[in-house]
Amino acid sequence: MKTVTSFSLFGGALALSNQKVDIVAQQQPLLQNACPSNSILHNGECQLSTYDTSSTITLGYQSNISHITQTLEDSRETASRIKDFPWNFSPECFSTEATEEPYCVFSDQNFASGRGIFIITTKTLAYAMLEKDAFTRPETLSRMNHFENPPFYKHDFPGKGRGLVANKTLQRGDQLFASTPILITDPDLYDLPNSERLALMHRGIETLPVASQRVFWELMGHTDDDPIDDRINTNNFEIAIDGVSQSALFPEIAMLNHDCRPNAAYFFDEETLTHYIHAIKPIYPGEEITITYTNNEEERSERMRRLEKNWGFKCACSTCTAHPHLVEESDARLKHIAALQKVLDDWTPASSATPAVAELLISLMQQERLEASLSIGYKHAAEVYSSFGMKWEAVKYAKLSVELSMLDKGWTDRDVWEMKKMGENPEMSWSWQKRVGLVAKSAGCGCGGRH
Repeated sequence: MKTVTSFSLFGGALALSNQKVDIVAQQQPLLQNACPSNSILHNGECQLSTYDTSSTITLGYQSNISHITQTLEDSRETASRIKDFPWNFSPECFSTEATEEPYCVFSDQNFASGRGIFIITTKTLAYAMLEKDAFTRPETLSRMNHFENPPFYKHDFPGKGRGLVANKTLQRGDQLFASTPILITDPDLYDLPNSERLALMHRGIETLPVASQRVFWELMGHTDDDPIDDRINTNNFEIAIDGVSQSALFPEIAMLNHDCRPNAAYFFDEETLTHYIHAIKPIYPGEEITITYTNNEEERSERMRRLEKNWGFKCACSTCTAHPHLVEESDARLKHIAALQKVLDDWTPASSATPAVAELLISLMQQERLEASLSIGYKHAAEVYSSFGMKWEAVKYAKLSVELSMLDKGWTDRDVWEMKKMGENPEMSWSWQKRVGLVAKSAGCGCGGRH
């Protein structure tokens, strides 16, 4: 394998501000026992930061990582000599005969007012990200990464670990986080030998501003593997940028624990590279704020399997630990919910979809406390009422769907756009009176009557 460095390939202009962000929760830092400004917290100890020196942190796992020959300061100096270079360090890259492009680590310490970011992917994908509003219009990030006086505080739960607890009453729609990632990695990075993949990860962490390095080291892992790799794998969120799957780490959001019936929902805004979390039901002081890590419409056994495989814990939420008879009934409702959605998705002449089916779907979702999923239930109801020419019922459910879809999918989602249009003028929607003729035909009318 070989290290590939091609400085002349990386061009483009970028100018952002250089303000650092402090993270505070209920007048307490989310990061306790913070280190001096020239250090980072690692395994409970302050160690010199590679951001301020050309040295590297010496750790026991270092022998398993390919060596990057250029020091951080040399890399910074090389980058500074390239006109209009958008990165703070010259990219370090690795390739194999099987890769079409080398995988490189691209770092911007000025991103998001000094929060910083590094991206490990190909040059093509990295420079495509530079076209997003997050880079081209940095003012769009002015509302992001503000953690002063948050509506929560950090708390350690016995047998569960760290989580966040509300310190005031939160209503549906209240924003909890609007965060940019400190790192984005390409899942195909695993095409590289493990030592080279880890070398890029370690260099990426070194290039982050000190404050973001501290936040990273405060994250928790769940294996005895490489501590950087473990933290990234444990806390990553899957996102899509320009239709390409990527993994991103939002360290503050990673402190939220899982619940199969959460009280908060999240979505990723691709243009601003921002992860949003909002309350989707009332949350009261002293109540833990939770999100779901997996598809919570799956049956209990499948949810628990995925959570243990991907995050290393057995789910202990109230739904998963309920009495077996209650779990059985819950699983039966989930199967019924899936079946009803298939009925409502059927727009053929043989469809048995009716407003009553949609109302039952909504009722079952409410019983199961699938608050975010109700956006889909409301959408089905709006469409089925529209298909029977029932205007005001369609408007009612369209507007309910818009509210929850914006919290669960984001304001640019297609469902939001469609339901907004239906809420304004259902008669102009594609589904308007679509089933009226079908019902009349199946009832044996509309053909002149019987003789």
